[in-house]
Amino acid sequence: MIAAEIRLSHFRAGARDYCLGLARRLPDADATQRRTSHRHRELLGALRHSPDIIVRYDLALREFSCVIDADPTGVEGYRGRIEAELLLGRFSDSVRDYARVTAYVEPVHPDAQSTILGGYATRLKLAPDDLPALTGMSFARWWYFDYTGAIHVLNHLVQLRPDDVFANLFRGSSRLLKGVSNDAGVIDIERALALDPLNAHVRYVVADAYTYGLPDPERAFSEAMLALDWGLDTPRIHAILASAWFAFGDQPAAAAEIAKHFELVTTELVPTTALAAGTSLALDLVPGRSFEIPIAVSAGQTLSIATSSPSKEIYDSIAVLFAPDGTPVIGADDDNKYFAAFQWIAPASGTYTLWVTSFESVNTGELVVARD
Repeated sequence: MIAAEIRLSHFRAGARDYCLGLARRLPDADATQRRTSHRHRELLGALRHSPDIIVRYDLALREFSCVIDADPTGVEGYRGRIEAELLLGRFSDSVRDYARVTAYVEPVHPDAQSTILGGYATRLKLAPDDLPALTGMSFARWWYFDYTGAIHVLNHLVQLRPDDVFANLFRGSSRLLKGVSNDAGVIDIERALALDPLNAHVRYVVADAYTYGLPDPERAFSEAMLALDWGLDTPRIHAILASAWFAFGDQPAAAAEIAKHFELVTTELVPTTALAAGTSLALDLVPGRSFEIPIAVSAGQTLSIATSSPSKEIYDSIAVLFAPDGTPVIGADDDNKYFAAFQWIAPASGTYTLWVTSFESVNTGELVVARD
């Protein structure tokens, strides 16, 4: 991981005073946003240009967490904390924070993506070799599925820092997820592993690349289990493990992992009316909300379920079916592009229960669940 020695101690009092000011909820939201952005630039400027005062990146992480607490739907606090997490090698935490941007910031600021990318473009125009900006920009491109753009920035970062774990790891991931230069991507990933073999976050990114990029279920499973054993008990880790179990042909094990995903993301479980054959339900999702749908099935009957979002508000769904005794029997993730769907033959009659939500339960909008 990148060493966390940065000069910043003179900035602490000002940043904390600023957080206290935000906590008082200034009435002018635009002024709050401008002040947040200005403070973010000051903080990052101190990280870049103050060679005389030492502080750790984890201090910056705490300060930006304070900004988020005071302005939970603002862009700048998350952007700053994500950069600190990346520079500390806590890549899974950065993924979770971008998921929070999707959940809490984008419904209020639909232009959050352009704001983030535009801010990085401005910073890099002024300082093309700036480490935090290059790291943040490339990760933002990766998160928003612009793997070509991420690779372009990461190439420059690797030139500047050939032994940078983040740069090698995410260039390799981006290459595999894009499906280009797979051999070079594998070399990048192995280089990152050699540089930081005991980092659970590195193992997570490798598992992700071998799940959603260059499919290798055995490798993905091995890497995800290391990440889990080393403390990363996250919804994405369980989704990766579920994908591997599906590939191994073990539907109950896959369903159990998806059930764990639901346990980690659900803060509100909403019961619905029963879903009969040939009908559908339109469900209003918000972050943290999962739906519990009763489904009566006869022994030997094929249960066919599909999810969709005609409004295009939801782009990724996940589902798990529980037997009458509460045992997860089949899960679904990325079956119809990014939407959950399955066909399953019931071994016994009874009322089963289907849980559905968006992936990681971060999206707001309408999800339609249909039964053939």
